[in-house]
Amino acid sequence: MTSSGRQPARPKRATIEDVAREAGVGRQTVSRALNDQAEIAPETRQRVLEAAARLGYRPNAMAKGMRMQRSDVIGLVVSDIANPFYPAVARGVYDQAEASGCSVVLYNTDAEPVRERAALEDVLSRSARGVVGFFYGTSEAALAGYAAVVPLVVADRLLTDPDMMSVSNDFAAGTRAAVAHLVQRGHTELGMLDSSVGVAVDERRTSFLAACRDFGLGDLSERVVQGPPSIEGGTAAATALLSAYPQVTGVFAFNDLMGVGAVQAVAALGRRVAADCAIVGFDDLEMSAYLDPPLTTVRIDKYVHGQMLVKTLLAQEPQRLVLPVTLIPRATA
Repeated sequence: MTSSGRQPARPKRATIEDVAREAGVGRQTVSRALNDQAEIAPETRQRVLEAAARLGYRPNAMAKGMRMQRSDVIGLVVSDIANPFYPAVARGVYDQAEASGCSVVLYNTDAEPVRERAALEDVLSRSARGVVGFFYGTSEAALAGYAAVVPLVVADRLLTDPDMMSVSNDFAAGTRAAVAHLVQRGHTELGMLDSSVGVAVDERRTSFLAACRDFGLGDLSERVVQGPPSIEGGTAAATALLSAYPQVTGVFAFNDLMGVGAVQAVAALGRRVAADCAIVGFDDLEMSAYLDPPLTTVRIDKYVHGQMLVKTLLAQEPQRLVLPVTLIPRATA
């Protein structure tokens, strides 16, 4: 209470008029954008949604539900369907959606902002039940704007908006376990192969650097080399890392594909995998256990991840799930 005994005034809730002023459009345009009406350009809708997100504007969910008839379609957005990580997640999404009476439409975006936005616009045009997936090229403000119009669950990305739904894996714990594993095996000269795809700050990189500091290894930010999250990208990044820092004897890779590329790079440089340079990946792709040598990695239950994306979407309760991960020691570290 104030000194006069009166309750302090509550912050004024943003109105549709506030959004209109912020976006520089009329009230009717805001209404059309928020209600997914066709008479509006995608660029204008995007501007309105971002303005709504900045102001914290939330449409009345009950009224919106009465106006709109949702289909039983769920959109699934992935960055690269050729990456064997995503089909495993997709199977969990499809099975859980089918069990819930829904069908799935798949969008492949290569983490390109334009293609991610096109996927979201297509979901809106279908009046879909909602959309789940991996958005590495779209700003959080834009995602929050779309989440104000259609149920949206973001996978594997740290979010600041408490009203947005997300399902992530415990990258911090998994990365720390990988660093601890390398250190326990006597590797104190470490480096990391990081993904160059997307605009989101990746928790694996920040967790790697934090774990290295905690283990007394110092600031290793200069030993983080980025590349595409593929076998070829891992080979190029590992070659660059080990050429610039030949003292490195332990490599942590953003994912298993980059880890496989690192194995190839180490061999090409005439060094022995594990004995001269240990390698730890992330994801535990099925092929990782059958490589020669089998790849040490951090296991994500990709099928459960897909299931939980759908369960969270259909529950439509603001929540942030963090799924457990497990270190799987094999022959490369």
